[in-house]
Amino acid sequence: DDRTRGVRVVTNPRPAMSDEKERMVPADRSNWNAILKWSMAQQGDGTSSAPAREISEEDRRWLLEAMESGFIDEIKRMKDIIACISAGIEVTHDAEEIDARVELMEELTDRVSGVDNGGDLHTLGGLEPLVRYVASSPHARLRAAAAEVLGTTVQNHPKAQEAALGCDAMGPLLRMAAGEGDDAPPTDAAEAESTTTAEGDASKGTKELVKARVKALFALSCLLRGCARAQEAFQLGDGFALLKNCLRVDHNRLRTKALHLARHLATLNMRFMAACVDAGYVLAAAASLAGSLPRVLVEPDAGTDLSDAFTEEDIEMGQVRESALRLMVDVAQKVDFDAVPKAVDHLRSAIVVNAINAVGKAYTRFGREEKETYRDEMQLCAQLAKMFE
Repeated sequence: DDRTRGVRVVTNPRPAMSDEKERMVPADRSNWNAILKWSMAQQGDGTSSAPAREISEEDRRWLLEAMESGFIDEIKRMKDIIACISAGIEVTHDAEEIDARVELMEELTDRVSGVDNGGDLHTLGGLEPLVRYVASSPHARLRAAAAEVLGTTVQNHPKAQEAALGCDAMGPLLRMAAGEGDDAPPTDAAEAESTTTAEGDASKGTKELVKARVKALFALSCLLRGCARAQEAFQLGDGFALLKNCLRVDHNRLRTKALHLARHLATLNMRFMAACVDAGYVLAAAASLAGSLPRVLVEPDAGTDLSDAFTEEDIEMGQVRESALRLMVDVAQKVDFDAVPKAVDHLRSAIVVNAINAVGKAYTRFGREEKETYRDEMQLCAQLAKMFE
């Protein structure tokens, strides 16, 4: 039929993982181009006084079908995803099934990023299976994907935060952030495992477990922000000690996430500030700063300008340093030293002073590109150093 030429009718569209965040969203933009062309073809050039042609019932049906085929019902799609991922949470899957479930959870993350959809997820029964994944899935990738959906759902959404706490999300997230849980290989990986070294398998497993911990910290940050009930649950769950342990892990992204969360907690109120100081966050931040020195100090033969060899690791280490400095600056500026006297000892400790001096020395050897990239970090370090004068 000439009327359908150029229009691809999608009867059961499977949306791609993209930025489709509205309640109803176009699944195939080519549908709209075809409809626009058809609509324009029915019109004149605007100069004719002839009455508009009445659309036939057949044309009307075609137009409605073409429009409906280009939309995804957000609620229905979310229900379908929840149904697909809710079974077999605690069992071990093959590689293809793991990939499929991760893909579905990534799509769900995309969809719940809208505030309305975040609230809908709990109404649809989607939070409970996600918490079960975090608590008991044998695959680190699935636990990480579930934590990301949880974090995105509760971010800036008080009702979703309360709903997640009602599903007992805090405990599993704390345990996941602490590194509990293994990473079971896919059920179809037995032959591959027999041909690889144990060291290689351990390295891959460790990497996935650390990624899962990063996602757990993301979800915790989103759950804690602006939610007093979650903050109390975090403290009761020994979250402050857990966070300090995260700062000791030699992984840049995990340290950065932990430092961001520690800084947020420290600035909530003076009770939490005291808990952060008692947990040793200032000293841990200084250790993170000293452990992430720029390569101009670690590799002095690299020269004074590393622009040609700037790596992703350089950027990540810079993020660790900036996060550590921001935590120390905020503590120094906002702590009540009379109420938290230990803060004075920690801020003036040798580990803090030595870390600031070491990174300050590195700044003097930065090239133009490094100075521009790390400008905020350098300003923070100068601000902190000035406080000690």
